[in-house]
Amino acid sequence: MMKSIKKLFSRKNKSPKSIRTTTSESGSEAQGPCETDNEKVVRAYVQKLNDHDMDGAKELIADGCVCIFTKADNMELEWTELAAEMVRIYDAFPDFNFRFDSSIDERKSDGVVVWSDVVPNGHHTGKPYGFGPCPAIETSGKYAENSPETIYFHVNEQGKISKKVIECSGDMSGPPGLYTQIGGFPLM
Repeated sequence: MMKSIKKLFSRKNKSPKSIRTTTSESGSEAQGPCETDNEKVVRAYVQKLNDHDMDGAKELIADGCVCIFTKADNMELEWTELAAEMVRIYDAFPDFNFRFDSSIDERKSDGVVVWSDVVPNGHHTGKPYGFGPCPAIETSGKYAENSPETIYFHVNEQGKISKKVIECSGDMSGPPGLYTQIGGFPLM
C-alpha cells in the first residue's frame, strides 16, 4: 500500500493538462471549459462539502471508499467515518468550507483527479468541538485555517469517488489542526 502511495506522489508534476478555475465570493468555483467527467465529479463533491450537504456528497462516493491522510502516517478512514466527523465540524464551524484558487488536473494514465492548494477553514461560532476522545472546546469564535492540502481523488468507472488521498503541506491538518487552533492540545 505504501509503495503505491509513493508511486502516486512521485508522478505529481507529470500531469498532462491543467484547468484554471476561479473562486466566487461564496467559495464555490466556476466550472472549467474543458473538464472531463471525472473532474466534474470532483468539483461537484467539493461543492457538496462546501454546501454542508453530506447526503449529496454521499451520492458521489463509491461503497467502501477510503480516505488516507498522509500527514497522519497514512491513517485510513472509511468515508462514513469521515462524513460523521464532517458533520461535527459543520456544527462547530457553521461557515466551514474548503477554499481554493487552484487547478484541477486529471492524470490520464491512472484516472486520478488532483486538486491542489485546498484550504479548510472556518470560525468556531457553533457548538463546542472535540476531536476523538479529547474534551470539547467551548465555542471560541476563533478562526481556524488549516495548511493547504493536495487531494488525490480516485474516480471509478461508475463515476464515483472510490478513494481519497489527502496530503497536507504543513502542521495544521484535518480535524486535529482545527482542534489545535481553537485551543485543544495545549501542551503540544
